Amino acid sequence: MKNIAFICFLFTFYMAFASQDKGLYMQYRIDSAQFDKSLKSNESAFSFTFYNLTETQVNPKTELLYSFNGVNQHTKLDAQNHFDLNVKSGSYAFVFYYSSDYYEIYTDSIVGKSQHKTYVSIFFQKAEEQMIMVDKPVIYLYPEIPTIVKVSVKPKGEFTFTYPTYENGWEVTASPNGELKIGDNSYNYLFWESQQKLTFNDFEISKGSIVSKDSTISFLEKKLTEFGMNSKEQADFITFWGPQLNKNSSNFIHFVLNEDANLFADLTISPKPKNIYRIYILFCDSNEISKNSISEQILPKMDRSGFVVLEWGGAKLMSDIVE
Repeated sequence: MKNIAFICFLFTFYMAFASQDKGLYMQYRIDSAQFDKSLKSNESAFSFTFYNLTETQVNPKTELLYSFNGVNQHTKLDAQNHFDLNVKSGSYAFVFYYSSDYYEIYTDSIVGKSQHKTYVSIFFQKAEEQMIMVDKPVIYLYPEIPTIVKVSVKPKGEFTFTYPTYENGWEVTASPNGELKIGDNSYNYLFWESQQKLTFNDFEISKGSIVSKDSTISFLEKKLTEFGMNSKEQADFITFWGPQLNKNSSNFIHFVLNEDANLFADLTISPKPKNIYRIYILFCDSNEISKNSISEQILPKMDRSGFVVLEWGGAKLMSDIVE
């Protein structure tokens, strides 16, 4: 009874926010609706198949809890993680709950036609945190005059690599052209990487772009110019991320900007710059997301006057965050 009450609460909560997509990864897919002469004229059926529940994760004693239009039910899944439901013809919104290891799944209203069986695929998502690698954040410093600058990075995980070596921060002599010096050594930027525990739902992603492999370079050039990056910064960014993006035929791309990048690391710089700009690219194979929830992301323009700091980095959202 406790679980039934819980899913009833979930249904009420999700129906109140049904227009808000819970992340961009596909939660369900309507595969087909086929005529079924075994059904009566006022009868409809749904055939649900559940994915991302592997054999090692499925507990045969665990019942699937579900709700539709305020009616709470429970059932056991068969060996193919599947069950059928017969209802009166009409429209139904569903909520599915398997265990605390997975996020609940809710659907929009699905029409069940008279004497038709509707086939629906449901994609559960793991609820626990997953490790991702925050790749190649690099920091450029552009003071108005040569300046000794102290830089501190506190990642929300563990450093996996830094260059130059990070020893309670970096202290560099920065020049207006971006050159950084530590002793006799010169650097174009400061580099760090970190392994972090994040879930996809840590990112409030509702905007972005689906970009084909052939359009990747022109898309990045357009967006980075829109943000205000110069040709050298763009070349550094694109030569690192371009080959990774081109491993997929099409990608979903979203940028995490400025203060929102504190999700990855806190950045402290002394003397204080006039402006600090941060841009992180997040991407995944576009086949792994629900495309209906995406709207275009417009990037703000940098103000490059005064002492300016620019940081870029990013992360590939791996499939194990989705599965």
